[in-house]
Amino acid sequence: MPTTYIPTVVKDDAHREGVWGVAWSSVTDTVITGSLDCTVKCWDGASGDEKFKLEGHSTGIISVDTNRSGSLAISTSIDSNIRVWDLENEGKLLHSISAPPGEAWTSKCSPDGSHFASGSYSGHLNIYNIESGQQVSSLATKKQFIMSTAYSADGKYLACGAETGIIYVFDVETSQLVHTLSGHAMAVRTLSFAADSRTLISGSDDKRIHVYDVEHGQVAAALTGHNDWVLSVASNPNISKQQMASAGSDKQVKIWDLGMRQVLETHEVHVDQVWGVCWNSEGTKLVSASDDKSIKWFAASGSG
Repeated sequence: MPTTYIPTVVKDDAHREGVWGVAWSSVTDTVITGSLDCTVKCWDGASGDEKFKLEGHSTGIISVDTNRSGSLAISTSIDSNIRVWDLENEGKLLHSISAPPGEAWTSKCSPDGSHFASGSYSGHLNIYNIESGQQVSSLATKKQFIMSTAYSADGKYLACGAETGIIYVFDVETSQLVHTLSGHAMAVRTLSFAADSRTLISGSDDKRIHVYDVEHGQVAAALTGHNDWVLSVASNPNISKQQMASAGSDKQVKIWDLGMRQVLETHEVHVDQVWGVCWNSEGTKLVSASDDKSIKWFAASGSG
């Protein structure tokens, strides 16, 4: 029988405005959220209690992420400000990076925790050193707005999705473009590598989710089920489960079986579009964040 995910903790009015970004720190068991109210908040991953609030951004938060160890958080805002926070020291600000206008959008940490990549309006994928806060390189695409980024778990690949529906996949070691993936008709707002590091999942404004074989540069499956833009996809880090979660403008959170290529369950717990979903490191819980200002937790049956 497939695992059932049960809604557990609910945080209504978690922020004063919509919540656009969410991440889960594995070591500190902290859920990090970023909102249009210009704040980043950290929540206890088990109880949902607020731990501390990170302030300093002057415009709305686009994305949040953590390094693999869970010790650091990264946030990016609409004005291209990037901030690096120390989660082990109550969110102490380590770096405030003012990128040129339009040169910082969705940012993701590398698996080894040494760098993070940020998309941009100009079509560049900018790479920063986390320790120094300095930009160290820039990968060029086709001058299309890069809206989403993702590293593979083994650190081999770095993918980014453009407003045109094209996905670019780079070899991290050589910084060379290895695949240009097509198939989507509209913007790719979200990307996630599966735990095997060879399967890339994308979500698009065309209401579709694509599953790509990155090694061969081919579409393995096109999944339908959402009735509006797909705003977030997240692969379950437990490779044995072969699951992913998705969320979209249709206010739905869906759990998928990647092996069977089908929806296992649909949750309608939000009253506005859902911008983010993410899993805990064990793949037993997930959390969703929405324009309705709320955060919702789900737990696999039997996981507590």
